[in-house]
Amino acid sequence: MLTTTTLTLIGMAIWLLGYFIIGGYLQKVYLKYKPGRPVPAIEFRDDVDFYPANPVTLFGDHWASIAGGAPLAGGATGAMWGFLPAFLYITIGNVFLGSPHDYATMHISMRKQGKTIGLLISELISERAGKMGVVLGWFSIAAFTATFLTALGNLFAATPELTLPTIAFTISGVIMGFMIYKGGFPVLWATIVGVVIVSIAIVLGLSYPISLPANVWFGIFVVYPIISASIPAWILVEPRNFLNFVFMVVGALILLTGCIVGNLPLALPAVIANTAKGPVWPMLFITISCGALTGMHSFWTTGYTSRRVPDEKFVRLIGYGGEALEGLTAFVALASAAVLTLATYTETVANGWIFILQSGYATIAGSVFTFIPTEVWAIWGGLLGSIFMITTLESGGRNMRIFMLEFYSMVTKKTISPKSQTSSKWGAATISLLACAALALSGGWFYIWVLFPALSSLLAVMSFMTVIIWLKLVGRPQGYFWFALLFTTFVVAVPGASYLAYTYVVQGMYYLAWIPPLAIAMTIFFYYDFFQRKNSMTDKEIAEATAAEEAA
Repeated sequence: MLTTTTLTLIGMAIWLLGYFIIGGYLQKVYLKYKPGRPVPAIEFRDDVDFYPANPVTLFGDHWASIAGGAPLAGGATGAMWGFLPAFLYITIGNVFLGSPHDYATMHISMRKQGKTIGLLISELISERAGKMGVVLGWFSIAAFTATFLTALGNLFAATPELTLPTIAFTISGVIMGFMIYKGGFPVLWATIVGVVIVSIAIVLGLSYPISLPANVWFGIFVVYPIISASIPAWILVEPRNFLNFVFMVVGALILLTGCIVGNLPLALPAVIANTAKGPVWPMLFITISCGALTGMHSFWTTGYTSRRVPDEKFVRLIGYGGEALEGLTAFVALASAAVLTLATYTETVANGWIFILQSGYATIAGSVFTFIPTEVWAIWGGLLGSIFMITTLESGGRNMRIFMLEFYSMVTKKTISPKSQTSSKWGAATISLLACAALALSGGWFYIWVLFPALSSLLAVMSFMTVIIWLKLVGRPQGYFWFALLFTTFVVAVPGASYLAYTYVVQGMYYLAWIPPLAIAMTIFFYYDFFQRKNSMTDKEIAEATAAEEAA
């Protein structure tokens, strides 16, 4: 019988081998980084979005941002097909598809002035494809932002013990930001201060819970991302997300210790071929995205993180390593589900994936750390889930603000003047979050959300196309990324969208049945522009781009 010990050790071996072997191969053959090469963080420094960040805090910020609540949700819900298919996808799928995707898109953005994926598509493939990429990006982020607004409101109303720790996270983030970037303190010192403040708040939160209605929390979580998206990243978003990273690593280490030392049997069946949601293929591939493969990450690897990387030598660690570590995040949720019986899992997941995390986490951690009450572990599991959803709101709001301003510039052909930059940022962030609130309150988010599974893989298709065009342009081989593109298209994206459409028709939900075919139509559209661009590339153009790339 498989146990948590076996599963954990196998997973860790796959992620480590992937980073050193596959990541090293991509770096040597395809991407070829140059230490000391000028980077966007320095060339375009504005100390808001562009600045050379501390690589330690940047790694934590990036990882916390791409992780968010999605890999936890994917790991917990993907277990409905048994623990084995989900485990294979967040390990093997991660190191062969997801991590190379993140690494390559971040690298290319670094070579292209820190441009976002929308601008990269516009420049490398076609302007109309770029515009569509920006729109899809904004709406996809808006969909899960609207979902998390509601989920967080309900979670905090039901768990008032989370209030003080959450406030402490925010205050600690600001203190750490000023300590590191203005006070010159080492990251370790700032981290100790942040950890102490939050730890005290966790203890106080258990004794002094603060109850607020769900609608009040909803309003707070609408306003907060507007502020965090508009101010310089070093003040709040980066240090707070790094603190999230520290606590999540602690949380993951506790769970991994419980998995290895506890050696608990995996009570969930290994494989469940069919469920009420459909067969394991293709539905697993579009249920688990973050932690395995999602094109959504290109929003963070390009316009969010690439603008703050201080040297190209860190790109593989942050890009490939960050996504590999996100696989571990999904594993935390998957392991929490795998120790539950099928009956318990089915009953618990019906209330929401975060309750799987709470229940399973308490079971695993409590098996080793018996001196800590199970109720405390349940609160801790809920805290981990909540801080990552808040992280998604923060960084997602920032990306929506960037996308909105970019779309304006692409449509109007106007560059936003430095004088109006500040007001434009606040305006775009406010409009974006108010739109998310409207989507959440009206239920309109649902119509975007049902497109999300297919949209996530469609965005990965777009990213791999962009990588292939850039590699051809600079005279590099493209074979590995052709494999990634074709696998994502014909094993993940198109079958997943097709089955979703079939499901909606069978269930009589014709008002939704048109959405997955729309995703397939957009995929065909992008392929058309992709081949048009690929086949129109001249030898002179390739020679000039290659020479410029080698000279820089």
